[in-house]
Formats: sequence, C-alpha cells, structure tokens
Amino acid sequence: MTSYHRTIEIISPFATSLFAIYFVERAKGDYQNLSYIYFPNPIITFMKAKLSAAKAKKRLEVLRTLTIWNSVLLVSLVFVSFILPVLPVPWQKHLFRIAYSVIYISAYFSLYKKPKYLLILLVVVFLLEWISGVVGMPVLLAIARTVNVLFFLVMVTSLIIQIARSKDVNPGVILDSIVGYLLLGLIFAIFITLILQHDPDAYNYKQTVEEGLNASIPNYYGYITMTTVGYGDILPLKPYTRSLATFIAISGQLYIAIIIALLVGKFAATRNAGMKNEE
Repeated sequence: MTSYHRTIEIISPFATSLFAIYFVERAKGDYQNLSYIYFPNPIITFMKAKLSAAKAKKRLEVLRTLTIWNSVLLVSLVFVSFILPVLPVPWQKHLFRIAYSVIYISAYFSLYKKPKYLLILLVVVFLLEWISGVVGMPVLLAIARTVNVLFFLVMVTSLIIQIARSKDVNPGVILDSIVGYLLLGLIFAIFITLILQHDPDAYNYKQTVEEGLNASIPNYYGYITMTTVGYGDILPLKPYTRSLATFIAISGQLYIAIIIALLVGKFAATRNAGMKNEE
C-alpha cells in the first residue's frame, strides 16, 4: 500500500464525519453544536463563517423580493387611492377590478410569513371580486366588499406585526408602514361606499346617476377624516355615520402613533448597538 493510500485511509473517517455533521447541523440551523466535533478550531470557525454567510445571503434575497412586492403594492394603492378616482366613471369599473386584483396578490407576497388561511382568503376574495363584477348582483357585491374589508384588515395587522418583528429600520419596513396606512384608508373607503349605496341620506352628499360608481367621494372622505383634516364639505347626518367618522379619525392617529413608536424604538436600538460595537 502506497503512502497516498495510507493517507486517504487515515483521513477518510474524519472527512466523512465532518461532512455528515456539517449537513445535519446546517439542516437544524444550530451552528453552536459544531464545537463538539474534535477538529481544529480554524476548521470550525471557517464552517461557521460559511454557514452564516449563506444564511445572510439567503435573507438578503428574501428581503429584496419582499421589497419588490411591497413596491408593486404601493404603486397599486397609490393608483387606486389617488389616480383612479380622477378617471372617467366608465373606465373605473374595469380598472378598479384589475387594480384590486394586483393589490390582493402583491399584498400576499409582500409578507415574510404567509399562513395558509391567508392564501385561502386571497383565493376567495379574488374570485368574489371578479364573479361579483361579472354577475352584478347587489347581494354578491356586498359580500365581496365585506370579504375585501376582512382581507385588508388581516393584511394591516400582519404588516404591523411584521414591522414589530423586524430587527432594524430598512426600506422594506418603511414601505410596510406606508402600505399599511393606505390600506387602512382603503378599508374606510369601502365602508363609506357601502353606506352611500344602501343609505343615501347618511351623508349630506347626494350622488347623481352619472356618478353612481365614482370612487372619488368615498376615498376623499375616508382619507381626509383619517388624517383629521375634515374640511366640512361632506358631513355625517346619522348617529352611526358620526360614530364611524370618530372611529376613522382615532384609528388613523393610533396607527401613526404606533408605527412611529416602533420605528423610533428600532432606530434607537440599532444606533445604540452600533455605538457599543464601536466602543
């Protein structure tokens, strides 16, 4: 037996053990347990560094994907909230449905964790949106809008949780904050649309026949009330609409207070950690 074969015979068990433990511990995600292998420290340090780099690279790719979907969601929300209401009413009918479909899909994929129930809710709301638009039954339209509100509420809650769990303030967190605020305004706009359709006397504004599906009034009143501006041109005339206006105003301020507190806290924590590392 040559010296080459003897060398291979000696190191083979060690190499096999090393790679076996490497893959097992990588699957478990537990890098600290690598230290119980009796190999030189440089090898252990090298393996930990490699695994940490791979994990960081994967996380960066996930964050980039989330940022892209967040950007698509933000553009869609801006279009629905500020551009679509300006367009002629005949255009709104089809563009509204398409834009909402984009919002549903991009909202789902903008979340880091996607629970199964949210996927089911996405399919239901997507199908209801198109079926109700094609059939045109008032009852089905009301059900579709109710499911829309439920989906958006789940999304706003999920975004707030995602912001709270983030370790630092990055572009994705900023996008999540903006998207959550616009989604909240869209929820209130849907509520106001349903009220105007079923109780025209609830507000001092009367829609004409030509304006029947115009989205500018619900969007305008919802966002203006949420920001507590309140120009006074549209007024709630019934007790439940006054209560809704109060709820909208308080919800808008609470959202801003909660998000700002989270962002400032994370920024301060990141800054303090950086200062300690420098010391």
